[in-house]
Amino acid sequence: MYSSPEFIALLKKILNLLKNAKLEYLKASDESNSTIDKRYFNLQSTLRNRYFQDITKLLRSLNVEVENLLIHRLNFEQIVVSTFKKPNHTHLHKSIKFDQNLVAHYDEALTLNPGASVLKTHRDKISESVSESIYFLENAGFILES
Repeated sequence: MYSSPEFIALLKKILNLLKNAKLEYLKASDESNSTIDKRYFNLQSTLRNRYFQDITKLLRSLNVEVENLLIHRLNFEQIVVSTFKKPNHTHLHKSIKFDQNLVAHYDEALTLNPGASVLKTHRDKISESVSESIYFLENAGFILES
């Protein structure tokens, strides 16, 4: 497998985005009143966690020290506090933005390493999720700004 420094750096960015998207989906679940919506958001959070584990495994296969990456993660409490200061954005909006960034990073990583099938699978599933989430917001009466 191709392991250029650019590819590894992209995988590290993807890890960070996956972690943040997971957290935002969990928050979206917490703020939702519908059981069906909660299930959807929790499923998306679980998928982001699974993708995080897949990317971690991929980095390990490239002999990248992953434990150091996990030690330098963002402080989750800090993220939670900062979201209370910005009530004009819903957590689903933020999740969609993270997912859109993820798709772009996956595309870039696939350009560098077209043979990484796990990245293709993740990208396709996250792209579907973006469409579903945007549809969900539109049905709820929200408009997602580009």
